[in-house]
Amino acid sequence: MGSIEQRRATRFNIELSSELYTKRGVVQANTRNLSSNGLCLDTKEQLDEGGVVGVSLFLTNDGIEDPDREPLNLKARVIWCTEREDQGFSSGARFDELTKEQETLLNQYLVALGG
Repeated sequence: MGSIEQRRATRFNIELSSELYTKRGVVQANTRNLSSNGLCLDTKEQLDEGGVVGVSLFLTNDGIEDPDREPLNLKARVIWCTEREDQGFSSGARFDELTKEQETLLNQYLVALGG
Protein backbone atom coordinates (compact mmCIF):
# COMPACT_ATOMS: atom_id res chain seq x y z
CA MET A 1 0.00 0.00 0.00
CA GLY A 2 1.44 3.40 -1.01
CA SER A 3 1.66 6.30 1.36
CA ILE A 4 0.31 9.76 0.74
CA GLU A 5 2.87 12.46 1.26
CA GLN A 6 1.45 15.33 3.26
CA ARG A 7 2.97 18.78 2.96
CA ARG A 8 2.76 21.47 5.57
CA ALA A 9 2.74 24.28 3.02
CA THR A 10 1.35 24.86 -0.46
CA ARG A 11 3.95 24.65 -3.20
CA PHE A 12 3.88 27.05 -6.13
CA ASN A 13 5.39 25.96 -9.44
CA ILE A 14 7.52 28.95 -10.32
CA GLU A 15 10.86 29.38 -12.07
CA LEU A 16 13.02 32.00 -10.40
CA SER A 17 16.67 32.71 -11.05
CA SER A 18 18.69 32.21 -7.93
CA GLU A 19 22.19 31.95 -6.58
CA LEU A 20 23.32 29.44 -3.99
CA TYR A 21 26.27 30.10 -1.72
CA THR A 22 28.00 26.84 -0.88
CA LYS A 23 31.33 25.87 0.66
CA ARG A 24 32.64 25.45 -2.91
CA GLY A 25 31.45 28.86 -4.11
CA VAL A 26 28.47 30.40 -5.89
CA VAL A 27 26.18 28.05 -7.83
CA GLN A 28 23.60 29.33 -10.34
CA ALA A 29 20.16 27.75 -9.95
CA ASN A 30 16.54 27.97 -11.06
CA THR A 31 13.66 27.11 -8.79
CA ARG A 32 11.09 24.53 -9.83
CA ASN A 33 8.76 25.30 -6.98
CA LEU A 34 8.59 27.39 -3.82
CA SER A 35 6.70 27.22 -0.53
CA SER A 36 6.93 28.88 2.86
CA ASN A 37 8.95 25.87 4.08
CA GLY A 38 11.38 25.33 1.23
CA LEU A 39 12.04 24.99 -2.47
CA CYS A 40 13.05 22.64 -5.24
CA LEU A 41 15.76 23.83 -7.58
CA ASP A 42 17.80 22.80 -10.59
CA THR A 43 21.57 23.23 -10.78
CA LYS A 44 24.43 22.08 -12.97
CA GLU A 45 26.37 21.05 -9.87
CA GLN A 46 25.53 18.47 -7.23
CA LEU A 47 24.66 19.86 -3.80
CA ASP A 48 25.65 18.12 -0.58
CA GLU A 49 22.68 16.51 1.16
CA GLY A 50 22.47 17.84 4.70
CA GLY A 51 24.53 20.89 3.80
CA VAL A 52 23.38 24.42 4.51
CA VAL A 53 23.41 26.90 1.63
CA GLY A 54 22.69 30.59 1.33
CA VAL A 55 19.93 31.25 -1.20
CA SER A 56 19.34 34.50 -3.10
CA LEU A 57 15.99 34.45 -4.89
CA PHE A 58 15.48 37.01 -7.65
CA LEU A 59 11.73 37.60 -7.28
CA THR A 60 9.59 38.47 -10.26
CA ASN A 61 6.37 40.34 -10.97
CA ASP A 62 4.42 38.68 -13.78
CA GLY A 63 7.56 36.76 -14.75
CA ILE A 64 9.78 39.83 -14.98
CA GLU A 65 12.61 40.52 -12.56
CA ASP A 66 12.40 43.94 -10.93
CA PRO A 67 15.87 45.53 -11.17
CA ASP A 68 15.04 47.83 -8.24
CA ARG A 69 14.10 44.95 -5.95
CA GLU A 70 16.76 43.35 -3.77
CA PRO A 71 16.92 39.53 -3.92
CA LEU A 72 15.35 37.64 -1.04
CA ASN A 73 18.26 36.13 0.89
CA LEU A 74 17.54 32.99 2.92
CA LYS A 75 19.33 30.02 4.41
CA ALA A 76 18.27 26.46 3.51
CA ARG A 77 19.32 22.89 4.32
CA VAL A 78 19.58 20.51 1.35
CA ILE A 79 17.34 17.50 2.05
CA TRP A 80 17.87 15.58 -1.16
CA CYS A 81 19.77 15.84 -4.44
CA THR A 82 19.30 13.68 -7.52
CA GLU A 83 20.83 13.63 -10.99
CA ARG A 84 18.53 14.55 -13.87
CA GLU A 85 18.59 13.01 -17.33
CA ASP A 86 19.88 16.30 -18.82
CA GLN A 87 23.09 15.96 -16.77
CA GLY A 88 22.03 18.53 -14.19
CA PHE A 89 20.76 18.02 -10.67
CA SER A 90 17.49 18.68 -8.84
CA SER A 91 17.53 19.32 -5.11
CA GLY A 92 14.97 19.87 -2.41
CA ALA A 93 15.86 22.22 0.43
CA ARG A 94 14.07 23.31 3.59
CA PHE A 95 14.41 26.88 4.82
CA ASP A 96 16.48 27.10 7.97
CA GLU A 97 16.29 29.73 10.71
CA LEU A 98 14.25 32.38 8.90
CA THR A 99 14.07 35.74 10.62
CA LYS A 100 10.62 37.28 11.08
CA GLU A 101 11.45 39.77 8.30
CA GLN A 102 12.48 37.00 5.88
CA GLU A 103 9.37 34.99 6.75
CA THR A 104 7.16 38.04 6.17
CA LEU A 105 8.77 38.88 2.81
CA LEU A 106 8.52 35.27 1.63
CA ASN A 107 4.88 34.96 2.71
CA GLN A 108 3.97 38.28 1.05
CA TYR A 109 5.48 37.01 -2.20
CA LEU A 110 3.62 33.70 -1.94
CA VAL A 111 0.33 35.50 -1.26
CA ALA A 112 0.93 37.55 -4.42
CA LEU A 113 1.36 34.25 -6.31
CA GLY A 114 -2.05 33.17 -5.12
CA GLY A 115 -1.39 31.49 -1.82
